[in-house]
Amino acid sequence: MEESTFRKVRKDKTSKTEATNMTNKNNVSSPSSGKDNDNSTSTNARPKLVFFWTNAEVLKWLRRHCEEYHTLYASLFLENDITGRSLLKMNDSTLERMGIKEKTHREVICTEILKLKLKSDILELKDLQKKKGEAL
Repeated sequence: MEESTFRKVRKDKTSKTEATNMTNKNNVSSPSSGKDNDNSTSTNARPKLVFFWTNAEVLKWLRRHCEEYHTLYASLFLENDITGRSLLKMNDSTLERMGIKEKTHREVICTEILKLKLKSDILELKDLQKKKGEAL
């Protein structure tokens, strides 16, 4: 009886986390629940940089941003141990070598990767501008 209560509580917590994550879908933040973000205690903490994402975080990103292809290609991202660092370097040919043969699928995934790079670069530029302003 205690075990079923634990499962219900755990399920409720998971649902809340998923709902929160879905509202932040377009953020560049780490797709994790925040546990891996060392800056999570700070009030204006930056999300974990994509460059430092683990394979699990990349898979969460794939599920959120390429939902229709997640079930088809998650195993490839897992087998090839695609981390944030390698995700940022990917292009059409690397996706094809990885095993994604359908050109339209590669194009959609590449577009999402480019969006992620752009958002990441914008955050980095803002940080640099902020540091430059503080130095003056």
